[in-house]
Amino acid sequence: MAEELTFIVIALLGGQALDECVAAARAESPHCLAVRRDGTIVDASGRRLGMADRLDIPAKRRCAVELAATPLVALLEDTVVPASGWIEAVTAALGQKDVVACGGPVMVGDGLPAQTRALILSEYGRYNDRHPAGEVSALPGCNLAFRRDALLEAMRGSDGLVDLPVFKRLKESGGKLAWAPEMAVTFFHPYPDGARLKTRFDHGRIYAGAQAGLSRRAVTAAKALLLPLVLTVRTLGQAGPQLGSMATLGWLVLQHGAWAAGEFAGALMGPSRKGFGQWR
Repeated sequence: MAEELTFIVIALLGGQALDECVAAARAESPHCLAVRRDGTIVDASGRRLGMADRLDIPAKRRCAVELAATPLVALLEDTVVPASGWIEAVTAALGQKDVVACGGPVMVGDGLPAQTRALILSEYGRYNDRHPAGEVSALPGCNLAFRRDALLEAMRGSDGLVDLPVFKRLKESGGKLAWAPEMAVTFFHPYPDGARLKTRFDHGRIYAGAQAGLSRRAVTAAKALLLPLVLTVRTLGQAGPQLGSMATLGWLVLQHGAWAAGEFAGALMGPSRKGFGQWR
């Protein structure tokens, strides 16, 4: 089944991190595309195949999926490395009736700085290895696989592969999202840019600015006032022993506060002029 799947690795860090993730992907499947930070899309040998039409992550994902030639596509980010046997878990999950997408646990690597550890727990704490296999409502953005035809249809007319809207369209079309416990990746590299408070603010604003309707955005603004406490308590419940230190807790509080401020700004003023251009 490996020949039916194309690995797509999106560079958030580039350099050695991208090379390591691509090498791990090549060990699982002969088909691999890497999307560099400048938007260049290359195969596993470094041969240039195309160029993303924008530099934001949703556009890079979409352009790479369009270039793939297999019925299944998997999307990883170069901050993570897939576990051995990852592809067997993917093909087993996507082989189930009506399943159009799947994802698996995101584990926290050893020795990461508190700022990055807080980011991982904030973004992916809910996607831990304690969940049994089954149907789910959402999947981790750094560890995804799809039936390509269904994904292309779900992205039709959109700005690219944005997780939650794509999941919603897939489910509205009768598809299922599956959790595959053996489809694990480890967040392996420090990611200071993603963990910056400004980045968390920008992403919170993107999320809230995409909400449709004045009343819904008013509710989002009101909820944003409670978000730092709510998100921190929720993350602590999900983190378990992966929290690591009080420094991580401190960064969690700061990052959740920055996200909440972004949501508040996005609900009141809408998305920034850069839009998805801030998601890189």
